[in-house]
Amino acid sequence: MHPVCSASCPGSAMLLFFLPDGQTVLHTGDFRADPSMETYPELLGCRVQTLYLDTTYCSPEYTFPRQQEVITYAANTAFELVTLNPRTLVVCGSYSVGKEKVFLALAEVLGSKVCLSRDKFNIMCCLESEQVRRSVTTDWKAAQVHVLPMMHLSFKKLQEYLARFSERYDQLVAFKPTGWTFSQQVESVEDVQPYVSGNISIYGIPYSEHSSFLELKRFVQWLRPLKIIPTVNNGSIASRKAMEQCFSEWLRETAAKL
Repeated sequence: MHPVCSASCPGSAMLLFFLPDGQTVLHTGDFRADPSMETYPELLGCRVQTLYLDTTYCSPEYTFPRQQEVITYAANTAFELVTLNPRTLVVCGSYSVGKEKVFLALAEVLGSKVCLSRDKFNIMCCLESEQVRRSVTTDWKAAQVHVLPMMHLSFKKLQEYLARFSERYDQLVAFKPTGWTFSQQVESVEDVQPYVSGNISIYGIPYSEHSSFLELKRFVQWLRPLKIIPTVNNGSIASRKAMEQCFSEWLRETAAKL
């Protein structure tokens, strides 16, 4: 078994199995497919018979922008707003694991530390990265970037949160990074519009640690597995059949080009 970087949250990995019967199996776990994976030595020249695929967004409406594009947009937006008003508190929503690339980029562009809950701080320290360790703190007054649970990103809760730091900040901008915020009306990050209430702005940005529909298609067409097993949204026959139809179409397109 060989671990392979899955480009999801820090520390995530795909698992590549070489079975005694000669079969090769790749389990993506949670992953964000990226063209750079097509240069991975572990996958080059390796014929995968069975692919266990993260199908969180295996539906055509989920065609959000590439991860780095969204990170850059969030960082640039935060920088512009803080430049206009240095008394702006920047908040990023997160889960127990995930969204690290976003809030670390926000902290870097603002020259600030990022404040985390004690539990989240302990998880980040597991990365054993000195660069990350220097960027994070549990002192809420020592950082202009605060990480809060995603469920706290409502106007009411953010207004209450901002009031706790009124001596230092009079405006709050929050980034809610999740692929579920994406709609077909938003064709690029430049189309993202904030929800604003008074001195609180919330940006729902199309960021995910899971692959978009088109990223899944490219990865499958490059890898050309003999069998694909969806690992997410596979609870109904209708859902499985819809995904299987996508897989078949993708592989037929590839075969026609060979």
